[in-house]
Amino acid sequence: MNLNTSDQRLKKHTVSISNDVLKKIQRSVNKKINNLRAQGKLTKASLPTIICLFALGLFEVQAVTTFTETFDNDNANWGDVNSNPIGWNASGGADGGGYISTTRSFADIEAGSTISFRAHDEFFLPDKAGSSDGAFIGNWAADQVSLFTASVRHNSPAPVSFSARFASPFNFPGAIAVVFGPPVMPNTWTDIAFAINPNNPAIVSYEGQNFDAVFSNIGHIQVLTGVPEGFENNPAPFTFDLDNPGITVIPEPSSSLMLIGGSALLFLRRRRS
Repeated sequence: MNLNTSDQRLKKHTVSISNDVLKKIQRSVNKKINNLRAQGKLTKASLPTIICLFALGLFEVQAVTTFTETFDNDNANWGDVNSNPIGWNASGGADGGGYISTTRSFADIEAGSTISFRAHDEFFLPDKAGSSDGAFIGNWAADQVSLFTASVRHNSPAPVSFSARFASPFNFPGAIAVVFGPPVMPNTWTDIAFAINPNNPAIVSYEGQNFDAVFSNIGHIQVLTGVPEGFENNPAPFTFDLDNPGITVIPEPSSSLMLIGGSALLFLRRRRS
């Protein structure tokens, strides 16, 4: 992932929060160790208990948000269905700040592309810095990107289903993910989420490829808008909004657990010495 300078500050801020939680876990474990020591029970038999305490605490810090696009300053080089710069509003978003917006009819969606929001690595001239300065571009499989989230809203009179497509810089191959659950109700910001996992049944197509072929080279993110039943030929214009698209990394626990085990053994060795 190509994070710019401000993105790096966001990443460091997230790590500092995680460290605070880790310190809390450390204090809890230290208290347990001191109790065991006072009772004369600090032995190798205590090791599983200590490891479990650390492991349980890890669930509080595993999820680390790598990047969230807030659209607070502009449209962040996101595009509409026709790959033109998308509309931007300075306030009124899911968090009160900026958001992007497009107007379409269900008749147009039915007859053409269902893509309403585009984040592409090649947007826009003259510098082609890419949507969100390229923060979403990269090898999601290797970087352990595990979740894509966003907030959506619309003013259609009927609930609308949203989905997402993730593709290479060449726009193929791609993976299409749907939301299992009720569609989004009108006039209310609603969070949607897509697990980036080869075992996720919500990823309904890899367009003839497989998980690694798609997610090892992400260059395009596209948020799609469905057409409610009975509205297929409705020519009325409706507004669709997007805010806070983000990716989340959830580290593998195995290496952390090895570190935990080593730390616990170190406590025992210090006690014996």
